Amino acid sequence: MFNIHPLENLKVYISSRPPLVVFMISVSAMAIAFLTLGYFFKIKEIKSPEMAEDWNTFLLRFNDLDFCISENETLKHLINDTTTPESAMTSSQARPSTPSPQTLEDSGPVNTSVVITLTLDPLKPFGGFSRNVTHLSSTIFGHQIGLSGREAHEEINITFTLPAAWNSDDCILHARCEQVSFTTCMTVTAASTVFPVTVQPPHCIPETYINATFWYKIFTTARDSNTKYAQDYNPFWCYKGAVGKVYHALNPKLTVIVPDDDRSLINLHLMHTSYFLFVMVITMFCYAVIKGRPSKLRQSNSEFCPEKVAFTEA
Repeated sequence: MFNIHPLENLKVYISSRPPLVVFMISVSAMAIAFLTLGYFFKIKEIKSPEMAEDWNTFLLRFNDLDFCISENETLKHLINDTTTPESAMTSSQARPSTPSPQTLEDSGPVNTSVVITLTLDPLKPFGGFSRNVTHLSSTIFGHQIGLSGREAHEEINITFTLPAAWNSDDCILHARCEQVSFTTCMTVTAASTVFPVTVQPPHCIPETYINATFWYKIFTTARDSNTKYAQDYNPFWCYKGAVGKVYHALNPKLTVIVPDDDRSLINLHLMHTSYFLFVMVITMFCYAVIKGRPSKLRQSNSEFCPEKVAFTEA
């Protein structure tokens, strides 16, 4: 009669073959990991790794910029310009609306306008502007917002269209200038290669964003976050001015995610792999319960006993 002792066989198997036991545990852990990962891909939206940059990451780059808003910068800019600030217009205002950057890859600079939050923090002894400021303009280079390669040397023009005129009335009312925040229409003009080729955010129209008869544009200078830690850092960089900060809130609709069909396929492959690994572990476990001690060990024990008896009798 064939007798099986599962617990005893399992104990002998574990004690006699520790490498295989470690292998079984590793395969089991891998199967559980694949099973968990497959479930994660099934219920969670995953950002596509094929798209390095979307409009969320692109607009977040502007969060690291500081804009110095001062009439001195406007005067410096107008030294070589014959137009007055009142008559100066942004690129989007001087010509009809431009198609999206995706459609103009080799047609030179293009522009796009998006809604973004701009915070203006006056520094002492800033007293505001006597005129009604409606536009803020600045020019930066690609490396200032973290672009690399050829795009790092591209010139990027930025114009903020304020929803309401900004002047010194509030400064006079409160006896000092306080921080203000505007939901502005930011127009970015640059080469088409600078912009992401993904789903674009909702556009705004600078021409109709503000209801003002006269426009007054202030030219600003911008510095990136790395400038603050440079050796030639100037603490009086924006003396008698206001520092502008851009804030972009993440928009989930702008993030490129892995399609549902691809996620289902990934989940299916991971499930099949985990099932196969579980079958391997179960097969090895059944073998350990039934087989138990290795055959060589049994044979050596059976041969050892007669020799020991013969040696004793001699």
